[in-house]
Amino acid sequence: MNEKNDIEEAAMTHYYPGTSIRMQPGDVLYSHKYALSSILVGHTGIVGTNFRIYHVNRWKRFGHSDSMPLYLSRHKKGEKITVLRHSNEREAKQAAQWAMQHYDQIRRYVYVPDLRKLEDNYCSKFTWQSFYFGTNGSVDLLQSKKRKSLTAFVLPGSIYRRLKKVVRFDNN
Repeated sequence: MNEKNDIEEAAMTHYYPGTSIRMQPGDVLYSHKYALSSILVGHTGIVGTNFRIYHVNRWKRFGHSDSMPLYLSRHKKGEKITVLRHSNEREAKQAAQWAMQHYDQIRRYVYVPDLRKLEDNYCSKFTWQSFYFGTNGSVDLLQSKKRKSLTAFVLPGSIYRRLKKVVRFDNN
């Protein structure tokens, strides 16, 4: 997409499929399944300020910037997708911006516990990194107290439990 298309796209109002809920930058899409895009139960992606979905999966070009239709095509028909939202809109937007700036730096889809390592990544780790590094460490989706180590595995369910559930829709 070029800059003009990005501006036009951002000016449009976007809704989640089959709902009256507006998309917001930093929203997290959580799918409740064994995905084509994941080897774990569940998958997460984050909505950018341009309303594209930024996520990591095991398919080449591991970091992805998908339109909603393309993102949903990676999931089975009838699969449930839950929209999760951070309580602070400014911090959520910072996370969205970080994801947009870094998704194309993923080089390998691999489960490593080093949370600083961007090039070795997977879906929920990338979502965690977007919030943590996008807010300079203010938002840690794994814990509420100050982090002592940047070593951990981030499971999709951990993110699911830390954010507000806004709506759930079926992938039709």
